[in-house]
Amino acid sequence: MQRFTSLCFRCNWMPLKPVSVMWESTIACGLACRHCKASARRERDPRELTTEESYAFVDQIAGFRRPYPVLRITGGNALRRDDIFDIIRYAKDAGLKVTVAPSTTPLLNRKNIEKLKRAGCDIVAMSIDGATPEQHDAFRGVKGTFHRLVRATRIMQELRLPFRLLTTVTTHNVRELPEIMFLSKRLGAIGWYLYMLIPTGRASEELSLSPEEYEDVFHFIYDAMRLPLLAVNAIAGSEPYRRVAVMRYLAEREMLDRSVLKQGELYSLLSRKLSRLAREARVEEAEVVEVSYSSKDSSIFGKGIFVAHTGEIYPSSFMPVTLGNVREDSLEEVYTGSEVLKAMHDASRLRGRCGICEFNDICRGSRSRAYAVTGDYLAEDPYCAYSPGSVELPPVDKEAILNQLRITNFSRRVG
Repeated sequence: MQRFTSLCFRCNWMPLKPVSVMWESTIACGLACRHCKASARRERDPRELTTEESYAFVDQIAGFRRPYPVLRITGGNALRRDDIFDIIRYAKDAGLKVTVAPSTTPLLNRKNIEKLKRAGCDIVAMSIDGATPEQHDAFRGVKGTFHRLVRATRIMQELRLPFRLLTTVTTHNVRELPEIMFLSKRLGAIGWYLYMLIPTGRASEELSLSPEEYEDVFHFIYDAMRLPLLAVNAIAGSEPYRRVAVMRYLAEREMLDRSVLKQGELYSLLSRKLSRLAREARVEEAEVVEVSYSSKDSSIFGKGIFVAHTGEIYPSSFMPVTLGNVREDSLEEVYTGSEVLKAMHDASRLRGRCGICEFNDICRGSRSRAYAVTGDYLAEDPYCAYSPGSVELPPVDKEAILNQLRITNFSRRVG
């Protein structure tokens, strides 16, 4: 199945459904995060989907048929909606898996966490952008946010409500990533997700790393995934990680010379910290097991899609290119028929380095970052450090390698 999926990408085949639908339920929020893509404000927007429109939107997701895309509810702060628990319950009754990403404001209290549990929320996602209260609160813009996060994690553990922690990688926190990872484990998270900054909304390019620093972070993520600590995943802006993972895998098997990996000073620092913390916690690196991976659903799921609080459909939360609106358009028809999405899936349409890269069957660069920086979602990823043709790539199934690495990490994690 991996070979079929990989060939489908090379043929620019369009998946039948998104793996998830992210819904910006509101832009109302009490925080002032330095990187907020929504430029959230304190009051709700009267143009937000009503309760009934939200139910109809859920019905559209269920229209993709089983296995359904995951509904990921974000904001702003989803808890600012009085009807959010009813919407979650409606989605669960429809058979969807639901994750909710509330802001760590006073609304994330025991009462509302219990309501999330009763409504059927599968996983709560919360942001952690520093290993100390001072670092985290400075980024979130409100003092006390870190302590609210810690209290919320304790309540969720007590209620057995799974949660994952999310970190946006910026110049503000990049050197403390190992500490944030181990703190996430101590707090009881089932996973740690990393987002590379996309300069949209309040996020300024000065918070972005250099291409070489991003490369170092991707090498760190590869190492972090090898630790049987907790599930680590690289999300938005991390597309080049897939190339790095394949190169690391091949270098470990002496199928590539290690000199092509281009690991810099930042990686050396992160690697030393990760090794020290792992020794102190008595965590040993897991060996990569030679296993095959297959999934009957792998060939029908594509990437996620984003629906704004006004119902506008975008390719992602970081790319405000309108594809339609759920108030008037079918989400399924938009996803399967969008020329924009087809172009983004078509490696031959990419420009610059991404268009000629020998890894564009598994990577294609960050389309959101290309759009944010250049205004062209088909442009080369301006923060990718790789020069096409830099390595003599052996004839391997790169998608199969990625799936093998993924299965190794998740099968060997603890907690």
